[in-house]
Amino acid sequence: MLSRLPGSTACVAALLLASAPSHHTATGTLIAYAAPSRLLTVRSATGLAEFHVAVDARVWLGTRRLPAPQLGAHAGAQVTVAWSEAGGVRTTHTVRVAEGRASPRP
Repeated sequence: MLSRLPGSTACVAALLLASAPSHHTATGTLIAYAAPSRLLTVRSATGLAEFHVAVDARVWLGTRRLPAPQLGAHAGAQVTVAWSEAGGVRTTHTVRVAEGRASPRP
C-alpha cells in the first residue's frame, strides 16, 4: 500500500505507522493508586507494572462507573487495564475492577 503513494507521502505514512502506540491489556492485583500523580500500580504474573491513568479514563467497578480517585480504596482487587505505550509511558484509558474478588495484599 505504501509503495503506491508519492515519495514524501510514503515517508510520512511510514513514520506515523511506526510511531503509532500499540494497545495491550494487563490483568493483575491492584497494588496502589496515587491520585495526585494518577499513577496506578498493578502486580501481575510478570511483576509490577505502573500505568499513568489518563484524565479522561473510564474506571469500572463491575458494571458501574467508579470515580478514578476511588481506585486506591480497592487495593487488593483484581483489575484489568487496557493500555498503550508511547514515548516509554504506559497510559490507560480503561480500568476494570472486579467486584468482590479481592486478593490478599502483598
